[in-house]
Amino acid sequence: MKPANKGRRQMALIHAVIYSSILLVGYVVIYQRMPFPEPWNTIVLNIATSLSAGFAALMATLILKYFEKDESPHKVWKNLMIACWLWFAGEVLWSMYVLLYGVAPLGLFDITWVVGFIYFTLALYQQHAILFPAKKVFLRNISIFMWIMVLLLPIPVVLLTEGATLKTYMDFFYPFADLAVGVAGILLLFSFQGGAMMRPWIGLVVFGVTDYLYAWAEQTGIYAWSVDKGNLLSLFIDTSYTAAYIILALGFLAHWTLLRYGINEIQIRK
Repeated sequence: MKPANKGRRQMALIHAVIYSSILLVGYVVIYQRMPFPEPWNTIVLNIATSLSAGFAALMATLILKYFEKDESPHKVWKNLMIACWLWFAGEVLWSMYVLLYGVAPLGLFDITWVVGFIYFTLALYQQHAILFPAKKVFLRNISIFMWIMVLLLPIPVVLLTEGATLKTYMDFFYPFADLAVGVAGILLLFSFQGGAMMRPWIGLVVFGVTDYLYAWAEQTGIYAWSVDKGNLLSLFIDTSYTAAYIILALGFLAHWTLLRYGINEIQIRK
């Protein structure tokens, strides 16, 4: 990489980290201080989360533009782009539902999030298949098995929950799905040796931990109590969602800057 391009890449990453940090700190301050009358305070917080999700979707879209349709990475990034835009749509729809009705049981936003998981799975399968073409059948079977496990694992938890509903199932489905996709993505670490392609998936692991905490806190009633009392638990849970999107977006950004500012072509002397 040329020194000038390397400097531009570093500056782009530094600026992104600064702006992301400002957004995250601003989220925490607004969450705790509530400087705006309701529902505007909640609207501002939801906009911040949606912007973070949109940032990730935009970066995935920009990366896709660097690959032709006949190139193997095109399928990977196309699926990642679709997944991210679906999650962005889910955040917007969820925010609108909460604004209009005060609560968000089950709705169209759940469909966008679940379908988004499918596209994340396809992207991971295709990325692994590119690296290990001889193991495509094995990778496909592993993907199917993981989906079966993710669908079944919430059931015993739900059965032990008093007054369980479909929403209860979905509350516990999300953390298992997040962790499955996140861990599968981090396994790319061994193939990319800790490179830029590993970083975005850390955000999915953060989603998994956050979703599990939310599901537990929601079912025990602790989440509602924490919101009313201004407890740090609800702050941590809600802020972690925004942080997870930011981590995902910054991981994509690191990969985009690598493509944007490039690596010098290897010149072979005759």
